Amino acid sequence: MALHPGDHRPIPTTHQCHHYGTAGMAPPCRRVGILGAGDTAMGIAQSLLEADIPVTVFDIARDTLDLATAAARSDYQKAVSAGALTAAQRDRRVALLAATINLHHLKDCDVIVDALRTDTDVKEGLFRRLNEVARPGAVLMACTAHADAADLGRTVALMRFPENGVGMRLSDGASKWELVPANRTSERALATAQWVVGNLDTSRAAVA
Repeated sequence: MALHPGDHRPIPTTHQCHHYGTAGMAPPCRRVGILGAGDTAMGIAQSLLEADIPVTVFDIARDTLDLATAAARSDYQKAVSAGALTAAQRDRRVALLAATINLHHLKDCDVIVDALRTDTDVKEGLFRRLNEVARPGAVLMACTAHADAADLGRTVALMRFPENGVGMRLSDGASKWELVPANRTSERALATAQWVVGNLDTSRAAVA
């Protein structure tokens, strides 16, 4: 995981992050919310579930949400059948996954990953509602294929607490996630984002 080359602020080290989940301390994210139920969003969700992190997936379309969560359950069942997963592990991961079309259900999330592909007007409307329900300290991680300062700036401008915003994208070789801090991104948000991407499996990623 690395910073975008255009931002020269260092990512906090493990020592600096110990208050946010490393060095045996409590993790910074008790639950992660994910906007979107597409391939990218569900790849992130399943990586987090495999790390035993509770996830709530939101999508504006119930059909999309139902298909995505059914596919995740099917993946786990196939893994059990192949001997790669125990039934108890499957049940645990399924239990940690929640799905909703109600943004209010993201109110308890410490981190919200924006992987929703929709037009600008819809996105702005969602963010206005999200500002009303999200906890004040929730970190927003904007996930795009070509996250840069301008792209992130447009997202952060919609946030009630812009210091909590940070971008994320796959490196050119898709071997690791890169963080793209905004001008006002706080060290706390960066440390939390580092913890999150440290739990992601890039083999599941398919950013569009």
